Amino acid sequence: MNKSGWLARQQAAIDARLMESRRHTRTYTLDLVTIALGRMGFREARFKKFDELLTQAAKDYADLITTDAKEDRDMVYSKATLDRELAQYTGSMFVPYERRYT
Repeated sequence: MNKSGWLARQQAAIDARLMESRRHTRTYTLDLVTIALGRMGFREARFKKFDELLTQAAKDYADLITTDAKEDRDMVYSKATLDRELAQYTGSMFVPYERRYT
């Protein structure tokens, strides 16, 4: 009556679907960002720079969140840091973390 193998396979299947969903969502979001930037006049050279900066920002925030989550489940510092940077770029259009993620 060992269900651990079956449960492990079920969990692995769920995890695989979740990762695929995340990958698909990220790819689709990047497609839409690329279209929007293209409509703003971005072309190949600027997209290359955008890709480099996006990759770096993703790494920076992944590192920050990973470190912060070890000490604070609510990730107060990470959220505040993200909000601070977003606010500097969006001005009066800024929406706080709690509203963006609800």
